[in-house]
Amino acid sequence: MPKGFLLERNASDAIKELVRALIEKGLVGGAVLPVRLPTGDNYAFVFTRDEETISSSAPISPVMPVQGARVLSKLTKKQPLSKAAVAVLKPCEVRASIELAKINQLDRNSFVFVSFDCPGVYSLKSYRENPDGVEAAFSEECSSFSLSNPRPLCAVCEDFTGEFADIEVQFVGIKGTKVVAKTEKGLSFLKEIGWDQQIDDEDREEIKKIKEERLKARQAFKEEFGSMVDSPEKLLDVLSSCINCHNCRSVCPICFCRECFFDSTALRVPPHLYLERARRKGGLRFMPDTLLFHLGRMNHMSLSCVSCGMCEDACPNMVPVGRLFSLVSERTRAIFGYKPGRDINEPIPYLEFREEELEEYEVPYFEARE
Repeated sequence: MPKGFLLERNASDAIKELVRALIEKGLVGGAVLPVRLPTGDNYAFVFTRDEETISSSAPISPVMPVQGARVLSKLTKKQPLSKAAVAVLKPCEVRASIELAKINQLDRNSFVFVSFDCPGVYSLKSYRENPDGVEAAFSEECSSFSLSNPRPLCAVCEDFTGEFADIEVQFVGIKGTKVVAKTEKGLSFLKEIGWDQQIDDEDREEIKKIKEERLKARQAFKEEFGSMVDSPEKLLDVLSSCINCHNCRSVCPICFCRECFFDSTALRVPPHLYLERARRKGGLRFMPDTLLFHLGRMNHMSLSCVSCGMCEDACPNMVPVGRLFSLVSERTRAIFGYKPGRDINEPIPYLEFREEELEEYEVPYFEARE
């Protein structure tokens, strides 16, 4: 089956050409993609069909100031787009978008997902301190797929290709850039613009090698970081710098509740109860309930966590909350054999009732009498 098209240009220019072709053919109403701000010190997603804006865009950006899935959710939470748009996203943004679509927080049919071989991104802190230096480093290191100082979760990410998008843009281990359809929707769009040459979607040895290296790095991370949080006391030490600002919740693409329990009246405690708690404990740390907040978030969204690292990047005190959630999420998902963003038709485990499930974790309330 015809699947793709080979272009003799870099991946960023190939994505822009793909976007322009889809718009010119009238197949999409516009594009959602990142651009560098005129100030030169950050990036933002734009929804556009303007040729000049598309030409100056940065499809593969060195930082993630906002998670793309949140942008798409904002666009379609009230109603679908009147005409589908092409959305250029990093692989973790595609997976988060698919998860949001499963819980009706995003209209999947409003978008054609385009993703690519993602080398990772730098932290926002390092970028804001030296934007031109980071830009220069990213430009040099992106093609070699080896960032010198990526965010911690990017360094151990094994889902760094666009395999779950409608159209995948490949450049690692390839001379030029290959644009490949990964879904029937993606294939139909490539056919419409004439990008359906007989190019097989082959396994890439370079990608296999990188994945093996990432898996080894992730295993080392799980062992090292896991030993740092394997008891309540150690977990509290890791979270000790948390100030309950809730930035991690605000930037998370999976958190979507209209009102969060941790902002509700349920946690508005009168002063005398604080004093009573302080008396019993000999003192009370403020802000209180830090552990409750993080455990509540984990319970709420760990099955759908895509390890995008946004939460850790947004933390003002650099608490390694992204690594903590990624570790917990992997263990939670393993119980159900679930991978977030893998398949739009694969229900999130908490949306699917099974009469017989998790029996190995059951503990009887009393011993049955003979």
